[in-house]
Amino acid sequence: MRVGKGGASSPELQTALEEMSGRLQELERTSELIKTVLMVKDPEALQAAAAYDGLRKQIVAAVAERRYHLAHLSAMAVAVSRGTDIADLRPQVAEWLRQAGVAEVWEVPEGRLDRDFFEVIGRATLGGDLVIKVIEPAYIDMQTSVVVRMGRVGADAQDSAPGCQASEGDGEK
Repeated sequence: MRVGKGGASSPELQTALEEMSGRLQELERTSELIKTVLMVKDPEALQAAAAYDGLRKQIVAAVAERRYHLAHLSAMAVAVSRGTDIADLRPQVAEWLRQAGVAEVWEVPEGRLDRDFFEVIGRATLGGDLVIKVIEPAYIDMQTSVVVRMGRVGADAQDSAPGCQASEGDGEK
């Protein structure tokens, strides 16, 4: 850079400022990269430790759930391969559902909507004048109250009371 009577020349000054600006931007990018690397490499950092712990817990839970699911599938396969009678399988399946935290829903819980649990088959209408009968129960996750499988309802010509009357369906539950 040349300095004369009036100081540095304008084009040279502009070039020097651009070079310095570029170097500062490069230093900022490098600084951000270093912060990221330190967070990932240093499990003692608070944010990294929390992220690792949450991920570890999810993996452990997923492995346990998978083993539990495989144990149920294996038990079902053994029962089917032995030619177990359907009547004998019913209590076993009910126990598996209970162990898995799944509940049958024959009646809509208070404060919930019928259509959240049941699909309508045929000419039945939920909340209308036709009495409906539960053909298949709905199944919910007891921990979260999330519907795992929708139930099915249909018109029941024998009943006369309005609303959604839940039925035990063939005497099985």
